[in-house]
Amino acid sequence: MASPRYRQLAETLRAAIARGDFPVGSQLPPELELAQTHGVSRHTARDAIRLLSEAGLIARRRGAGTTVIAASSPQAYVQPLGGVEDLMQYAQTARLTVLTQVERPLTSEEAARIGGDLSRVWLVIDGLRVADSPPLALSRIYVPQPFTSVADDLGEGRSVYVLLDDRFGVSAGRIEQEITAELLSAVDARTLKAETGGAALRTLRRYFAEDDTLILASDSLHPGGRFVYAMTYRREG
Repeated sequence: MASPRYRQLAETLRAAIARGDFPVGSQLPPELELAQTHGVSRHTARDAIRLLSEAGLIARRRGAGTTVIAASSPQAYVQPLGGVEDLMQYAQTARLTVLTQVERPLTSEEAARIGGDLSRVWLVIDGLRVADSPPLALSRIYVPQPFTSVADDLGEGRSVYVLLDDRFGVSAGRIEQEITAELLSAVDARTLKAETGGAALRTLRRYFAEDDTLILASDSLHPGGRFVYAMTYRREG
């Protein structure tokens, strides 16, 4: 059975990008022009463009057209769902590029989301998780007092979790994780070089010390196609 027309067009455009017909940084033709050139409907052209965007090859900006951002699809980061070591590997492999950092109290919305104390000052770090290009995720990390001085070492490229262990001797005895699906806002899509309204996974992780004190929280947004959770189940007995 032949694949749908929009998938055929997406593969045609993908091959053209790989050949260098549309180099990185150049613009793809508008949807209407693509539809006329390839003899398809504008809706088919739009769906083909969506597939290329989800594959990390292009980025669409309102008023700026469709820009080629990669000659081939970046390989998605695969996160095994196992023990604590699997979760820690993500922080080591997907390096954190800090965009902003500030010490402040939590907003009421943040406190409710991460279960944090409104009366404390927190180090709030916004950054991009990068293993290749484009970015894997946009992350906001929360570190409570008395651990906010880890900010001094963020530029060394080490994970915040490792810094907490090295500087203060605190480590997580329990990690809670929530995974939800949502659509990318225009602001987040622009930062992540992704498509506005595209599918994304949001992961919220809370790290608790042995005495159940919250020592770290991270709230990350991963565009679709750049992050995969892998699980293995074995039958017992």
